Amino acid sequence: MQTASLSPYFIDRVSHVREDNVWIQAQLDAGSTRLIAVYQSSVLCHNYDPGRPCFLSHSQVTAAPESLVFLGQVDGIAYFSLSIQTSEAAEQLCSAQQATFQAYAVSAPMLESEYHELLSLACFSSYWHSRNHYCGSCASATEISSAGHMRVCTSTDCAQRYFPSMDPAIIVLIEHEDRCLLGRQAHWPETMYSTLAGFVEPGETIEAAVAREVNEEAGIQIEDIRYHSSQAWLFPNSLMLGFNAKATSTDLQLDANELEAAAWFTRDQIRAQPQMLPNQKSISYALIQDWLNR
Repeated sequence: MQTASLSPYFIDRVSHVREDNVWIQAQLDAGSTRLIAVYQSSVLCHNYDPGRPCFLSHSQVTAAPESLVFLGQVDGIAYFSLSIQTSEAAEQLCSAQQATFQAYAVSAPMLESEYHELLSLACFSSYWHSRNHYCGSCASATEISSAGHMRVCTSTDCAQRYFPSMDPAIIVLIEHEDRCLLGRQAHWPETMYSTLAGFVEPGETIEAAVAREVNEEAGIQIEDIRYHSSQAWLFPNSLMLGFNAKATSTDLQLDANELEAAAWFTRDQIRAQPQMLPNQKSISYALIQDWLNR
């Protein structure tokens, strides 16, 4: 059983210093610190090299504390996300840096692999803060706290605290004898197929979610559900839990609302059509490759 995370890059979250405003400010002022600019889930990338994110220093931008989130350190270098609030500010930054904002979910396969964890975390942080400006209990405004890892209601009578969270989801490679089941959704690229996936519902175990989603989408029963690996899939806020399972039959009854098509594929069929495989940075790709290499 494989249990390693698919994350290609380790971020030291140093969570114990998030409340130390003096330390956080010192990191912002350091010449080595890098800011990742995010505008509407798009990351600032160099015009001359679209595969390379454009990191900024604090001195290059005028940033309100509300727009900055401390992501962590990599090799002693501090990283922050910088949320750009308006189209005018985004245009000015692009012009000044000779850069362009690229939709991260689309450009992720082209970006240098060591930056994926940082960039996806930066996009997630910007997304989460943009949707939590007001308290869900009393509707008062919230303010950023803990270097961006918490928001607090400004009402002294309420003072509710809010923390970023992710939605658990499952993704599973199903096999039967020498074939595996892959499906596709209508909005995907024309030739692409992938493993089946879905969200875990409240009060449901992970294993039950795997069995339910497969039955709902493909109309088959499965057994021997085994954990494979996990991946933070922050598009915008999921934790993907990967599994392998075996089908008890191959007769498919597809839910047209979930899948446009699905079929059983042999290893030779998949190897002969590499264009059908999903994003190489995705857990679905890892599940398929692991099965191909057995």
